[in-house]
Amino acid sequence: MRYKWVDVYRGIAVLLMLILHFFVNIFPSQPIWFLDYSKRGVIAFGDMDIAMFLFISGVSTYLSIAGRKNRNDAVKHAFSRYSKIFLLGLLLDVILIIITGYVWWVLEAIGLSGIIALCFICFPNRMKLLAILIIGVCYSYLVSFPSISLPVSSLPNGGPIGSLSLSAVVLFGYMSGEVMKKLSSLAKSGVVLMLLGFLLANFIIYDRNVATLPFILLSSGFCMLLMVFVYWLVELKGISLNLLQDFGKSALLIFVLNYPVLILAVTFGVYQAMSIAEAAFVSILLIMLFAAVLKCRFILL
Repeated sequence: MRYKWVDVYRGIAVLLMLILHFFVNIFPSQPIWFLDYSKRGVIAFGDMDIAMFLFISGVSTYLSIAGRKNRNDAVKHAFSRYSKIFLLGLLLDVILIIITGYVWWVLEAIGLSGIIALCFICFPNRMKLLAILIIGVCYSYLVSFPSISLPVSSLPNGGPIGSLSLSAVVLFGYMSGEVMKKLSSLAKSGVVLMLLGFLLANFIIYDRNVATLPFILLSSGFCMLLMVFVYWLVELKGISLNLLQDFGKSALLIFVLNYPVLILAVTFGVYQAMSIAEAAFVSILLIMLFAAVLKCRFILL
């Protein structure tokens, strides 16, 4: 069963991903600061995108498991889905390694983080929260040492080790799915998590690239608040957001379509070579093109 609000939420994450890919990574020589993610010690709006994907994957996992009669089969199905996402990411990054020299981008992070999170979903929520806290504190302490943080930060999203911390966002999504109709409680939890993240950033370095605990808490809180807003808008107010819904239904397809854009940008010498205005113009055109492709796809279906 598909939930419109879940597709819309994922669609928002996909749209932000496109903006970050085109307007931060691929075209501009100097991206706008509040979108320029993964800067150690700097909280940026662009940091939230990977958390949004992880969070909504956790929500989707709960909805999938809750909608099946046999829990074990549902967990196996979720494991299979995360494994396929992980393997697809590795396959696609065989192309990307020629340009960047390394792999482990968004799909690998989502896949492995989801698999790790599945190991904790059988525990009560208090145990999940305790595990998130203990793992987060220990992990953040370890990556404070240069001998550990340097190899971890050398890969996007902290590499395989970073997925241990990122799995907490998936778990927050899973727990939010359990109480998705209790919007008031979710909103309060989201505010508390964001405040804790801001507060903790005074004691533990905020680092999205290696996923320290302040980033986990702050981004999870943001994702909860966004979930409350999207659920209220789509489910309670009945507002249709068809474009975002189409984006959400086609997240993997859109991710794959980013690769030819990157290859063409490198081939024609415009990779990280445009002004902000030029990058904005090209980014808008490409997003409109992607939207048109999706529109034709769903009409044909």
